Amino acid sequence: MLIGLDIGTTGVKAVVFDDCATVLSSAYEEYAIVSASDGKAEQDALDVWKRSRMVLLRAIASGGVKSVEAIGLSVQGDAIICIDRHGNPLRPTLLGMDYRSAPSALAFADAFGERNLYERTGMRSHAMNSITKIRYVREAYPEVFEKTYKFVTYAEFIAMKLCGECVLDATMASRTMAFDLHTQQWDEQLLDFAGISKSQLGTIQESGTVIGQLSSDIVREAGLQGRPLVCTGGHDQCCAALGAGVVEPSLGVVSTGTAEVISTCLPAILTNDGMFDSCFPCYRHVLRNTYFTFSLNHVGGILLRWFKDTFCAKEIQQAQRMGLGIYQYLDSIMAPSPQELFILPHFNGSGTPYCDMDATGAILGLSLSTGIPELYRALLESQTYELALNLEAFAKSGISIQTLSAVGGGAKSSEWVQIKANILNRPVRVPVCSESASLGAAILAGSAVGVWKDAREGADHMVGFHKEYEPQSDMTRLYGDLLAHYKEIYPALRKLREGK
Repeated sequence: MLIGLDIGTTGVKAVVFDDCATVLSSAYEEYAIVSASDGKAEQDALDVWKRSRMVLLRAIASGGVKSVEAIGLSVQGDAIICIDRHGNPLRPTLLGMDYRSAPSALAFADAFGERNLYERTGMRSHAMNSITKIRYVREAYPEVFEKTYKFVTYAEFIAMKLCGECVLDATMASRTMAFDLHTQQWDEQLLDFAGISKSQLGTIQESGTVIGQLSSDIVREAGLQGRPLVCTGGHDQCCAALGAGVVEPSLGVVSTGTAEVISTCLPAILTNDGMFDSCFPCYRHVLRNTYFTFSLNHVGGILLRWFKDTFCAKEIQQAQRMGLGIYQYLDSIMAPSPQELFILPHFNGSGTPYCDMDATGAILGLSLSTGIPELYRALLESQTYELALNLEAFAKSGISIQTLSAVGGGAKSSEWVQIKANILNRPVRVPVCSESASLGAAILAGSAVGVWKDAREGADHMVGFHKEYEPQSDMTRLYGDLLAHYKEIYPALRKLREGK
């Protein structure tokens, strides 16, 4: 048996798999984010660990599992935790979405040159990056900075709690903007600028490497026979891609969770002008000698939640009466065809390819006949138009994605997956296992302990697809015209915002 433990931004899931990718059991727990208008986005790391431990034990118990070979980790990116020598957090976690380190990001860009930083690290200088958060802690919380033994991501933090080793994988290291893609080591000049040394960071290992044994107290409480091995996994987007079979550059995965992402793998480092201008990262993939990039729309499922909570009180009641989930119900009443109704989903700034943190959302094309069915369809369509813009930007950078896999909450809606196929004019496959990040982590764990010779073989063995949605030619032509109109919205609103 293999376990994939997926530490997300808003919740943690543990999934137990056999070596045929059958889900034997799973458990999930949510946790809180503390945010504020100044860009603050923090989290209680001990609460995340408490709930991670809880779901691990619950998944083992509910599956009646007595023996586990290995546990792999899939973790949210970019968060920074300041810990003491005993692994205890000294302050709340700074999440990737905490943008208070924007002045620090600017300082890095001024000191090293934004293009040079990108060539070295594959990351644009941005408040999302972990190293900018470390410098921010030094400036804003000097007493915490001085007491900090190590600055860790959730990869090291959870590994320490599971097996006592402060180890992170190369995908997580290369997301920090402190990792040199060319030397495959921490960049000491960048660390020095942040005010730290290599000894204050975790040890870097390849994804799919054994790092220790599960702690004996967890083993006893779980009632396991023998001690499972804890293995390096990867950044959750990389794990989700592996769990969706993205092992070739022509394949991509669209993942709809809190945010919405298209990701793909690269055969070599790619930091050309197209990548730089579109703010696409280039960092290590979980497959050895392979790299990774993705587009990012900051709001995906979180925008649907906003829509539900703000506008759908009656619909929630009706869905409950019918025994349906709210999104199932909204799918069933959605307007049957597209209209010239657009929702610009820049409710938390724009993601790639614009990367405009000051951008705001908008709804255009309202009339007195517009209702929830029309708005809901426009919401799904407009988020997919953003994906289309990013696929075009990928193509200009030399990246050609021919087939997409859909994972995450959005993959549960056949209506939305078909909309994606039509707007993006590509086949979209839905994997048999919807828990792609957990599956990717489990595949890496299996490769670490020799179930397969490597993660690529594990993906070939574990990943299957139950349906492929083909583009419908008449709808693709119609959406092509609407996409042309959509492309005009952001530039026009930016001119209005800037007073030009």
